[in-house]
Amino acid sequence: MPQSLFSSSAFVSTVLLHADRFGIAAGELRRRAGIGQELLADQGAHLPAAQLQKLWAECELASGDPRFGCEMAGDIGTHCTQGLNILADSAPTLGDSLRCVGAYLPLLTNCLGLRLTEEGEQAILEVLPALPDQHHFGLDAALMRLVHGNARRTGLAPRELFSEVRTRPNQRCAELFAALGIPTRHGATPCLVMPRALLQRPLAGANEFLHQSLRQVWQRALDGRHRHDGENLQLARLWLKSSDDSVERIAERVGYRQPGNFIRAFRKEFGITPKQFRLSHC
Repeated sequence: MPQSLFSSSAFVSTVLLHADRFGIAAGELRRRAGIGQELLADQGAHLPAAQLQKLWAECELASGDPRFGCEMAGDIGTHCTQGLNILADSAPTLGDSLRCVGAYLPLLTNCLGLRLTEEGEQAILEVLPALPDQHHFGLDAALMRLVHGNARRTGLAPRELFSEVRTRPNQRCAELFAALGIPTRHGATPCLVMPRALLQRPLAGANEFLHQSLRQVWQRALDGRHRHDGENLQLARLWLKSSDDSVERIAERVGYRQPGNFIRAFRKEFGITPKQFRLSHC
């Protein structure tokens, strides 16, 4: 496995948190996968893909549940996306949102890619595994999260937004999509199919100033090919200025599980607390 393949430590932490909620000893999973606790201290750090694959295998063994990845989808979108969901939420249209996620996902992981193509009256959102034998937990979680996250953004039911789901034969999410009323079939590449016209659908959370500001931050990070804690704090500063969300909510969205850690980091970076910063920009 090429060592250049990686996943963010924030995502690995999310997998372990989900395992803990699932009733599995997360510390033991981490030990079996060879992941040291110190590697998870920096939530923007990169962990080799081999360790994530090993962690998935240990989760499968310990859980005995083939739908572990499907169930994990609800835990994704705040901490482990380190603010990418804010960028997606603030985009003017669904198409803009999906393209942004595809463009900047490589800052969080290159184990999976996201590609949006348009064919006739259809738009196809492909989840591109970097490995031919990629564990199905990650693929299931990605597809489930894309369906529920984009249904939330558009205000549409999943079956109104997506006309078809294609999964690999070893995936376990097909019956869950069938329960949502979305036809499923097997394909070589996991993907979601939707009417092309929906790419122009406006998003309720659209915020042009916030979106363009965030894109500049993410593009600078992409040019450097690594996200740093200071960039997460820049995202937080933009969000404090542009929303009424609580400090705790913003802390979570940019990668801090503990608000106290976020407040200390923010004060160290900017010389004032998040609350003081917000008050000064009212």
